[in-house]
Amino acid sequence: MKKKLEKRINLFLSAVIVLILLPLLLTIFMQRMELSNLISGMPQGTEEVTAQIGQENENDAETEARLIGIVAKEISAGSSKEAIMAQCVIARTNLYAAQKTGTAEPEALEIEEMEALWGDSFQSVYRRMEECVERTAGQVLVWKGDYIYAAYHAISAGQTRDMSELYADSDMPYLTGQICVDDTAAEGYLAVYYYEESEFAQRCREYFPEAFSEEVSEEIEVTTRDHAGYVLEIKLGNSTCSGEEFRDRFGLNSACFTVTKLEDQIRIVTKGLGHGFGLSQYSAECMASEGWDYQKILEFFYPGSEIQAAEKVK
Repeated sequence: MKKKLEKRINLFLSAVIVLILLPLLLTIFMQRMELSNLISGMPQGTEEVTAQIGQENENDAETEARLIGIVAKEISAGSSKEAIMAQCVIARTNLYAAQKTGTAEPEALEIEEMEALWGDSFQSVYRRMEECVERTAGQVLVWKGDYIYAAYHAISAGQTRDMSELYADSDMPYLTGQICVDDTAAEGYLAVYYYEESEFAQRCREYFPEAFSEEVSEEIEVTTRDHAGYVLEIKLGNSTCSGEEFRDRFGLNSACFTVTKLEDQIRIVTKGLGHGFGLSQYSAECMASEGWDYQKILEFFYPGSEIQAAEKVK
């Protein structure tokens, strides 16, 4: 009887000790778990963080996939890989910048449009574009820790433009004039437009009401050009407008133009194709054919900028 009592007392005391020590044991266990997480680099709330990372990776994958359609719209599929990869970095920079600022994103071709454009070569061309996007994955152009304005155009007038000459307060020192001699031999470098004098006068009055009274009897004069030869300001009789506005109104290839009054006609001659800022795609293709890689091409056209991972841009 005595032994049974002692046994019960011992069991009771053991239960009491366990109840007393249980909170302490649980605390020690949780502390060890937290310490293990810290050592392994796994933060608390692992499930939430993992879900967030998964979502970010999914978003990045969608963005990279969208780039194929953007690049396909911006550059010829027949371009060299280095030129295409340079365009990939440009497109990604402009896309991420648009997403950050909430402005319009670069336009992209849909799969159906690419199939129609490339026909039987769709699979091989698409894979080529995809490879260029993958080889530049996450790479963007940065200046002072933020995305640059990665401007580009088809053909320069023989030299790219300096943005500060058009907008003095632009703060884009990476968009400066670069000599592009090869562009002068490009197909489409020169374009000539003819207008009957009465038609030209009518169109000018439509766009610039104070330009001419009846006919083009008043002066037509380019008053200011930048160092690359692009018109900054042109006088049309009693009206003055910018070169870019004149180009836009008349649908010209570029703002590097001359206007000449002939007997009863007006002749406009343009040089280049596009606005002339940033990368010239024709020159980039020539550089690639000479062995330049895409990093060097981008360094040439955007001096002072750096190629960085998009994830580092705040």
